[in-house]
Amino acid sequence: MRLALHPGTTAHAYADAGLQTYDHVMFGIAGYEPEATDSANEVLSVHGPRLHALVGRRLESATGLCFVIGGAWCSTQPLILDFGGTRLELAFDGFDQMYLSWDTIDVDAPIDTPDQDEPDQALAWGDPHQAELDGVLGAVARQVRVLEHDFRFERADGQHFQAWILAGLELLFDDGRALQLYNVISELTIATHPADSDTWRRQAVRG
Repeated sequence: MRLALHPGTTAHAYADAGLQTYDHVMFGIAGYEPEATDSANEVLSVHGPRLHALVGRRLESATGLCFVIGGAWCSTQPLILDFGGTRLELAFDGFDQMYLSWDTIDVDAPIDTPDQDEPDQALAWGDPHQAELDGVLGAVARQVRVLEHDFRFERADGQHFQAWILAGLELLFDDGRALQLYNVISELTIATHPADSDTWRRQAVRG
């Protein structure tokens, strides 16, 4: 059974209920305690103060789960951003769920999943080797924003649907450098170019 986290709950709560948590996000990762959010307002309410506390901190390192063979970064697993001792842990699920946690992952503990016995599926913590991340390492965060995406579709009956859905985070650094961390159907996508202003909107995290 695979079960996605409902907003406002943690992996620990599901384990207490005897349920298996969603394996590609937290299953097998020692200590991982993400909290699911599915709206910008919820992110600001639950994590706003800690996100704002990143302002003035230097991004010292980025760590992700990478395939042991070849070293490629696995973008459906959590990404850890270390801001001088404060570690932001970020992952996504589906279209609009973002999992944020702080300082919960023990990267020295072994990954405990059945796939670890398959050489081409085994994972280990390491440098994700993403140029967009490398370009902001050592930079100081000046602002944090929550990203939303303009989601539209036409139903079979011809009715149109539109909603702003939670997309991810944007970090602004020294010299105007920006880092977008956003969701593309459960994959954490990284970019440094400004998002299209017509289909994206931003909410700045305030103190």
